[in-house]
Amino acid sequence: MGNPTIPNNFLPPEAPPNVSSRRIDFTQTNPPLPGYAKYFAAVIDDILTPAECGALIDQAEASTTTNGNPSEPIWERAMINIGSGKQALATDTRNCGRIIHDSPELASRLLARLQPFLRSHGLDTITDDTHVAGLRGRGKTYKLTRLNERLRFLKYEGEEYFRPHWDGRYTTPDGGEMSLYTIHVYLNGAGEQDLSELESESQQRATDATPNADVQGTLLGGATSFIPRYEEKETQVRVFPRTGSVLVFQQNGLMHGGDPVVRGTKYTLRTDVMYAQV
Repeated sequence: MGNPTIPNNFLPPEAPPNVSSRRIDFTQTNPPLPGYAKYFAAVIDDILTPAECGALIDQAEASTTTNGNPSEPIWERAMINIGSGKQALATDTRNCGRIIHDSPELASRLLARLQPFLRSHGLDTITDDTHVAGLRGRGKTYKLTRLNERLRFLKYEGEEYFRPHWDGRYTTPDGGEMSLYTIHVYLNGAGEQDLSELESESQQRATDATPNADVQGTLLGGATSFIPRYEEKETQVRVFPRTGSVLVFQQNGLMHGGDPVVRGTKYTLRTDVMYAQV
């Protein structure tokens, strides 16, 4: 596989001037999810430029090719974790393309861009917070160390999805670090969508045996949806993909899924915020 060169001036620490950040208050969302009142999720809008998002996709795709064989990039089918460090293909649960790109340098640059906003939400230090760290976090303090260098680029098209789930916590082999938050970088999308159009198109697709073939169209669907429990999938708080925006949320206890992409193609980058006990 290729090892694409990262330009020295790519992804500098300074954020674009129009960046904004907000925490999701689940007691005030529509619909409200009061069971998540103490759980953390936030959206950082416009933290990356459209050009940076496109370059990240290029980096991921270039990592699947070689100079001697510059073929079409390879998006393998994404798998699910089944425990003991193993994965399995389960398209009834997760159906999308994936490129795993291990890049400590990209992860470091992305953290440098994100860090002021993570700090503003108190994510640089986690103290005695069992909602975030679970029971093991009682009376303990954890410091943010880095982003996981295993960058997972995801590509959804043609009704592809990720059914509701909880994100697993990653612990390094030496036990010195663990993940507490997930980072989703939306690499394309226009943000809020016309819900009437989305509902109409979704119903049409449900009765049409032919999956969405308009992969070049304007993205419709593909929201990250938080739900209170699996039996209440229709009670959802949606975060729609917006180019250059980041969704960060705690891994412990927040059930969420990736809604089907009804039209177009959705690109995201997923990684973990890593911590060490102090």
